[in-house]
Amino acid sequence: MWRRNHVDQQTLRADIRRWFTTPVGERHLEIQQRVLAQLLPRYFGYHLLQLSPQSRRLYDQSPVGNQMCMGSSLEEENPSFWGDGLRLPFENDSIDVLILHHMLDFFEKPQQLLREVERVALPMGYLVVLGFNPLSAWGVWRALARFGGNVPWNAAFLSPGRMMDWLSLLNFHVDRIHYANYDLPISLNRKRPLPDFRGGLSRRFNLPLCAGYVIVARKQVSTMTSIRPAWRPVRRLPKLSVVPPVSHSTLGDH
Repeated sequence: MWRRNHVDQQTLRADIRRWFTTPVGERHLEIQQRVLAQLLPRYFGYHLLQLSPQSRRLYDQSPVGNQMCMGSSLEEENPSFWGDGLRLPFENDSIDVLILHHMLDFFEKPQQLLREVERVALPMGYLVVLGFNPLSAWGVWRALARFGGNVPWNAAFLSPGRMMDWLSLLNFHVDRIHYANYDLPISLNRKRPLPDFRGGLSRRFNLPLCAGYVIVARKQVSTMTSIRPAWRPVRRLPKLSVVPPVSHSTLGDH
């Protein structure tokens, strides 16, 4: 499989982090954080792990005691550890809540990343996947702009349907899916209020035309012999691969 060289990878990671600080990127992140603020208080356990190409913590409202965030670059400030998404430094069946924030959009090997996530996820634990929705105005803009190679339009934009198929192959049951951010992929001069989800996500319009989606799935307990998933192919684009782990996070006592 084609890989970008080390310099390109460093540039890509920096570009992703920078985009999330632009007006469009920061607003997208704020909307996602508001959705997670409604979801995460319902999910309990001992250990939570966030995997994201940006460094903001999205789990402030989680009741889970041991909260960890993997860093993908030595330039990030105070991650719990730096690591490789394909070799997470955790035992099998050990993470109660796992947030996978736009990693699959930028990761070079999304299927392998999902397999590694499945390995460390606790049976009946929660996996929260956030991604860009290709069936939106952002998806149309990406179709026009992705050849320029700019973030985030060079990302994969994996559809919710494909994502749910992949999760099903790995024995995850999808509990719910929410769509968020009806904004256009451009910055407007006037300041718009952020959506308020405090009345409950189920009371909001949930049309599959938003810029992003949030899928909540639970790992099922299975006694069947696992087989290699029959993945559907995905278009190869410049993706993110993170640096090898240089330190390990030690899980706290239960």
